[in-house]
Amino acid sequence: MGEGQVDRRRGRRVSLQAPILIRRPEGRPAASREEHAVGNISLAGAYFETERPDYAVNEAVFASIAIPEAERRNFPFTRLAGRGRVVRVQALEPTPAAGGKPRFGVALEFSPDVTALTTFPSQL
Repeated sequence: MGEGQVDRRRGRRVSLQAPILIRRPEGRPAASREEHAVGNISLAGAYFETERPDYAVNEAVFASIAIPEAERRNFPFTRLAGRGRVVRVQALEPTPAAGGKPRFGVALEFSPDVTALTTFPSQL
């Protein structure tokens, strides 16, 4: 976070590499299903990078994130799924790892009804 910026996150984020599947509204000219690698996650939101320049602030999406098995001991869930909205899109510097292509950072905020799935039955 840069100097002068305010952290408005509702939840503590954890850095990890995990697949995130994004479904975008029907009727878009772009593909409606995209897979990316999430960079950090919390129950309140997630951040991922993409080569697609067409994400817009306040765009509604459906996200599904699978926590890798090696990381599951650090999370109370194995998959997080639900509606969200794009809260930030930031142009990133091209990197050699990305083949010099432009990249964009996308921050999502999950809706309050996001579902955290576990592999263990709840202890009711």
